[in-house]
Amino acid sequence: MRVVKELEAVEIAAVDKGLRRIIIIERDDGFYAFAEQYYYVSEYDGEIISQGWHTVSQNGIFETSQVAETEGRDAFCMWYGVAY
Repeated sequence: MRVVKELEAVEIAAVDKGLRRIIIIERDDGFYAFAEQYYYVSEYDGEIISQGWHTVSQNGIFETSQVAETEGRDAFCMWYGVAY
C-alpha cells in the first residue's frame, strides 16, 4: 500500500478524539481506499518518547483516488459531525 494523499487534520472536540484526518491509499491491487488516522503523543516523565500519525482503519475499494477522497470526506463528516 502507498499513501497518495493526506487530507487536512481536524481537531475533534470530544475529549478522547483529538486531531484526526483521512488519508487516501493506493492498494497493492491498483485500487484505492481511505483510512482514518489520529495524532498521538506518548510521554514518559514529561519527555516525549514517541509521536506521529496512527492509522485506525482502512475503508472501501474504489477505482480512483478522487472517489476514495470523496467517500472518505463524507464518512468523516458522518462520524464526527463536522464539515470536512
